[in-house]
Formats: sequence, structure tokens, C-alpha cells
Amino acid sequence: MTRVTAVPQSDHVVNLNDGRSLAYAEWGDLGGRTVVLFLGTPSSRLLCPDADATEALGVRLITVDRPGYGRSDPDPNLSLLTWADDYAALHHLLGLPPCPVVGWSGGGPYALGCAVRAPALVTSVGLAASRGPLDELPDGFSEQDRSLAELLRRERAAGLEGIRNSAQWYADDPGSFFAEGWDGPDDALLAQPNVRQTMIEFELEGARQGSIGYVADQVAKFEPWGFSVADVTQDVGVWVGEADDTRVHNAAEYFVATIPRAALVTFPDTGHLLIIPHWAEMLTWLH
Repeated sequence: MTRVTAVPQSDHVVNLNDGRSLAYAEWGDLGGRTVVLFLGTPSSRLLCPDADATEALGVRLITVDRPGYGRSDPDPNLSLLTWADDYAALHHLLGLPPCPVVGWSGGGPYALGCAVRAPALVTSVGLAASRGPLDELPDGFSEQDRSLAELLRRERAAGLEGIRNSAQWYADDPGSFFAEGWDGPDDALLAQPNVRQTMIEFELEGARQGSIGYVADQVAKFEPWGFSVADVTQDVGVWVGEADDTRVHNAAEYFVATIPRAALVTFPDTGHLLIIPHWAEMLTWLH
């Protein structure tokens, strides 16, 4: 059984050059090889998919609050590439070696942005149930998301207001994100009290500042990415759960077809929460 946890071994806040704060947490073997995990949308830094596997494999895992989540200050100009600049600044402040980055779900595009923008800092990339770009995969988004994206691009103020309204639930009741109604394997995972409680704590921290981080994530997701995934030069593991929805599988197929050094792994009897039961395999693949 995996030991998913929201309690890090160390928790920190650093200041970037523009004065914004950026929060990060560390897990596992703090003297081991570094892996950085960008978590989903919405999210916070407070999640280690399997603390026992992280430590046993000699990994120093770092998770980070994107702007507006948890203890990280908002960035009104957040994009996939500005996040890559924030990551490069954090990398420098912590004196990290070049290392792998993993993006789960909505964190996947941010991992790819770092791989393209700061290739010397990223040795390999893991995409776990990652979403793809709207411009290339419009069917990978709900009708509501496509409408909001179109409005944002046509009339930014109205689009932002629409996104804020659609994200208000996260400020009001962030723990509801992990209510029942996921796919079969995920519901089975969430039926374990420790898993559900950990995921709720993870989201409660993400909503510390309300929905501002979630709104920023949605805007970054709806806008053009600013790069092509074909420009990713690192080895990329594309990981999907067999029971995840069609949109995730279509994005995985797109990544494998477009990224020069991408390889697909499909985990049977697994859904969108695949990083929890398969974290050890993912860490073993990264280099």
C-alpha cells in the first residue's frame, strides 16, 4: 500500500527578484537525487504521492505552489513560460542540479514549458495524465471551457469574469473536488480514508487565498502555450491510467506523436489518480 501524505518533511517560502513569494515543500531523502513535481489544477504543494517509495528510492522530492495557490503570491501575468522562469529562479536559489520534472494532470503543460524554456535544468520529463494544448486538441476540453477560452481571447475582461465565476466553487468548498463521482479505480482509492483526507488537505491549502490560483491556472491553460511540444528535446514518459477519460488518452497520443523522444505507458486498472499507486514506477523511470 502506498503512503500518500500532505505532511512534508520541510516547508519553505523564498522571495523572487520581483518581490513575490514562492512556496515549496520537500519530501523523501533530502540528501538524495532531486525530482520536482508540478501538481494538478487546482492544487497546492502539499502532496507526496507515496512517501515510502520516495524515500526508499533515494529521491529528494520538491513540490511547489504555483502563483496564487497556498503560500505563493499571485502573478497577474502567469503563463506556462513565466512559470518556467519562476522555476529557473527557484532552481538557482536552491542550488539544484539539473533534474527531472513531473507534471500531473494540469501540471503537465508547466513541466513541458520548463523543458523548452530551461532545457539545461531539466534532464527528463514525466507527464502523468497530462492535458494538451487547446489549439491542437480542442476536443480535449469541455464545451464550457472552450466557450470561456473563446471569450477570454475575444474580450479579455469578460473572459476573466467568466473564469472567476466558474472557479468560485473552489474558494467556497475546495474539499468537494474529491467528493464521489470519479472513475472506478479512483473512487476505490478515495474510499480509503487516509487518501481522501490527504487529497482534501491538499486542496484546502491550495485555496488558502481563495480561487485566485485556480483562475490563473485556467487562464494559462486557455491561452496559446507559446511553444510547440515538438521542441521538447528530453526523454518524456507519457503515463496514463487505462480507466482515465478519453480526453487524457487523446492528449497522450498527441504527445507521443509530436514529442521526438516520448514513450507511452498505460497502467491497467488505474484512473486519473495514477501518481498514487504508480509513483515508484515513475520515479524509477526518471533520469
